[in-house]
Amino acid sequence: LMEKKTVSVVMCTYNGERFLREQMDSILAQTYPIHEIIISDDCSTDGTIDILREYAAKHTFIKIHQNARNIGFNSNFYHAFNRATGEYIAISDQDDIWFPQKIEEQVKQISTENHNLCFSESITTDTYQETQVENYKTRPFTAESLFFQSTIPGHNMLVRKVFLESIGSCHDMTFFYDWWISINAALEDSIVRCTSPLVWHRVHTHSVTSTTGLIISKARKHSPIAPYIYGLGHFLKIRKNKSWIFFYKNIYQKTSIIHHPILHQITQKLLSHNPIALIHACFLFMKYREEMYPPLSRNSKGVIFAIRSFFTPFLFFYYDRNFQERESLIQ
Repeated sequence: LMEKKTVSVVMCTYNGERFLREQMDSILAQTYPIHEIIISDDCSTDGTIDILREYAAKHTFIKIHQNARNIGFNSNFYHAFNRATGEYIAISDQDDIWFPQKIEEQVKQISTENHNLCFSESITTDTYQETQVENYKTRPFTAESLFFQSTIPGHNMLVRKVFLESIGSCHDMTFFYDWWISINAALEDSIVRCTSPLVWHRVHTHSVTSTTGLIISKARKHSPIAPYIYGLGHFLKIRKNKSWIFFYKNIYQKTSIIHHPILHQITQKLLSHNPIALIHACFLFMKYREEMYPPLSRNSKGVIFAIRSFFTPFLFFYYDRNFQERESLIQ
């Protein structure tokens, strides 16, 4: 028999006592053997640590680490990841529920063609029903569709550790770590998808997803023509951001006229400070709108779709919060 690959589950916690037991139980109920559970707590003030210690007392492969100070979402993940010793890293939220076969299915998929990242879909019903799997959307995962936003949340991921080490850290950047992982895996054409949902993702008022979504929804209450009027100013300001430069320069350096040529051309134009290059980029967005706009995000068709796609950089960066300093990166 072929030796099983070791899987480290990495979980970051912060005041998660309300749902933590359910998630821990679902991880311990996996049909695939878990090598270790690495938990990094970011200065919780509720009963989170007491719950974790209770589990660690029963299972020696659960390892708890407490940060001396609150370091935020991204840095906390990298602290946990750096302590993991498994060949694969399974990323866990503190408040979801995993289906029992999650890790087994993902290890099987990622090993098939030696991929770097395997992701599953997730369901978001109000109550946990493992058999209710129709309430989910298929996530696009091409490098082109990931250019402006992450569609693969960390809690859906199983990642090869050597790949995580190879792409480096984004712990001090304003964009989320899962976007960094997924875009780099997509640039290597090394993502595989499990066709059925394997996670119940619990969205509640205190989750990072909800907090970020609230900020974006407030921005979207502006006039529908505001992005067209103010979008250019937002773009010119945001492209000076260290995180923005870091993210898109990485894409430019990892692409070429042969490998992901659309992204190579577009990032070259966006990174240039020549106004003509920016206009050229807008035409490229319009020309390749089918690739850059996955079906999930299309709100219009035909001529309207073409016009909107021309203004893509201004529309996205008008609403975008990935490259702005925000409190949601600090718990």
